[in-house]
Amino acid sequence: MLRGRAPATGVRPALGLLVLLIALVPACGKDAQNAGRAADTGSPSPDSGPVANRWERVAEFTGDGNRETETFDINPGALQWRISAECAGTQFDVALPGATQALARPECPGSTFGFSIETGSQRLRIAATGPWVVRIDQQLNTALSEPPLPGMDRKSLVARGSFYDVDQTGAGEAALYRLPDGRLALRFDRFRVTSNSDLFVWVSRDPEPRTSEEALGSEHVSIDGLKATGGAQNYVLPAELSEEEVRSVVIWCEPIRVAYAAATMAAP
Repeated sequence: MLRGRAPATGVRPALGLLVLLIALVPACGKDAQNAGRAADTGSPSPDSGPVANRWERVAEFTGDGNRETETFDINPGALQWRISAECAGTQFDVALPGATQALARPECPGSTFGFSIETGSQRLRIAATGPWVVRIDQQLNTALSEPPLPGMDRKSLVARGSFYDVDQTGAGEAALYRLPDGRLALRFDRFRVTSNSDLFVWVSRDPEPRTSEEALGSEHVSIDGLKATGGAQNYVLPAELSEEEVRSVVIWCEPIRVAYAAATMAAP
């Protein structure tokens, strides 16, 4: 059974603070909402222009003791990239080869973050005692381009719909599929919504919410944070959800409880 509930917004304090300090676009709120409206000149183009900044996983490395990682590639258009470093021993130091200054040096055992703006092929030099994990994410402002999940085809298509404006501007297509394992999954194609952060994907029993009040007042479930404000993306739904409970998809801004856009889901 669908139920109205606020999406989970809890983030580890350290990560939340760092993202707040480095974000280049405002979190969704009244000022951001009005700015988005002022900038809109019609339906957004799904295939062009920047989108809200997003983090994309590039690589993950694990080890025990000293080593140099394999090469990983940072997109030439990346705004920056970050290292999430965790250590369980007594010493840990992450640096670019040949550099004299560490990118990250957590107090072990513990974790920390480090940042760089160098692009292209990169690798890291690890000096450590004990086991460790390093994750690399790059920050982009380009549309996401996820391929369809296995099993997303015409035979498994359950419902589809087009995004329309609610309190902001949206465009593109939403499709609901039944995956081979029985789970339902959403796919957005040629998707675009007013550029901002802190947006979430909801599924709702209301077939056509036209206002934020209607979206909030209907039975709904928050599926996940919106991966990007433009491009192709997939979302696997909770196993307990049925096709009948996905009557629409809503792009929701939780901090100010505003529906940005929605799509009515109907049989193809």
